[in-house]
Amino acid sequence: MRLRRTGMVPSDARVRHYDELDEETQVTVRELAGRPQTAPEVDDLDDGDVVKFTDYYEVRAR
Repeated sequence: MRLRRTGMVPSDARVRHYDELDEETQVTVRELAGRPQTAPEVDDLDDGDVVKFTDYYEVRAR
């Protein structure tokens, strides 16, 4: 999975707040936010979800 910073949140997107995520997912979000890296998918997030962290990030599953 990858995270892509987004300025617009689609009306049908599931928005997850960082502090609602389990610890493993929080670590993954911190590592991916703002970096062109990939990580294995996590159970808490699905393709198209949006995470509110320091900005809004859209989850892209590969």
